[in-house]
Amino acid sequence: MSAPIPVALLGFSAFERSALASYFRIAEQRQPCYQHVLDIDEARFIVADADQSGVPDLLQTLGRVGDAVFIGAHSPEGAASWMMRPIDPNHVLRELDGLVTQRDNPGSGPLPLVAPPGVARAADAPASAPQRRADDGPPSGPMDLTVRRATAAALRAQREARLRPNPLRRALLVDDSELALHFLDRQLKRYGLETEWATTSAKALELLARVPFGFVFLDIDLGPRSDLDGLALCQHIKHQHVHPGGRAPLVVMVSAFAGPVDRVRSTLAGADAHLPKPLELPALDLWLRQQGLERGPEPSPPVAQAAGAVASGEPAPGPTPGRN
Repeated sequence: MSAPIPVALLGFSAFERSALASYFRIAEQRQPCYQHVLDIDEARFIVADADQSGVPDLLQTLGRVGDAVFIGAHSPEGAASWMMRPIDPNHVLRELDGLVTQRDNPGSGPLPLVAPPGVARAADAPASAPQRRADDGPPSGPMDLTVRRATAAALRAQREARLRPNPLRRALLVDDSELALHFLDRQLKRYGLETEWATTSAKALELLARVPFGFVFLDIDLGPRSDLDGLALCQHIKHQHVHPGGRAPLVVMVSAFAGPVDRVRSTLAGADAHLPKPLELPALDLWLRQQGLERGPEPSPPVAQAAGAVASGEPAPGPTPGRN
């Protein structure tokens, strides 16, 4: 069995990168097989997020466009391959297989999968603009330091953008269980989030059409009253709904379906994270903190509130009608 071929993942959310890297590991018994590496210079090929600002320009600067499989709405001229979202890991593997065949057997002809119209493959790139391969080593000459500084700055900007707090502190919770909604609502409000609920996909779409949300928490199985399951609804949200900050809401799948395959399916649908049911509060806390949200103090229990009111001579608080 030949050694795994190093592949870098450029752009994407942390969740998408993790899912793609996991899929490479799951498929390690096939030939050829691939291994995720962090350093672009160590990678023979690159899978790149075409929708993330700066990624295509960075690969152009590095001379690596012809080594890249782009995923997204657009692709730069000279790209080796291009596919649209949602991400299909089998499609990614087939495109990488085609690149391997083409590079190892130059006379083998075009790649087996045809790129979308208007996107040239590496073989069609002008001879005057050769692509730099990972095994050619780093670029030499006075541009070397400039390129490396530009690379570091671009990657730093990407990390900072992912950690930038979402400007909309409003969350849509979608689940066919009101008990689950109550529990999740209570947790999110401790982080200062305003919430809206939907128990069906139709209600969720209605709310999304008239209210901008920064976050959407989705169950996968939305029950028989919903026309869409959570995965299909996630795809719709990521493709159709952009808030005034210029990006789609962050989507978190919260589901009892929490195995490796389920996580990959969530990633392919465009989800930014996948949390298991019963909800693990440390995992929720970690993810929300990564979005720049801080948890407030624990709400006082009703008994303690009543005792405090009696001690101060004020009337004890009664139940609040309806849902907050």
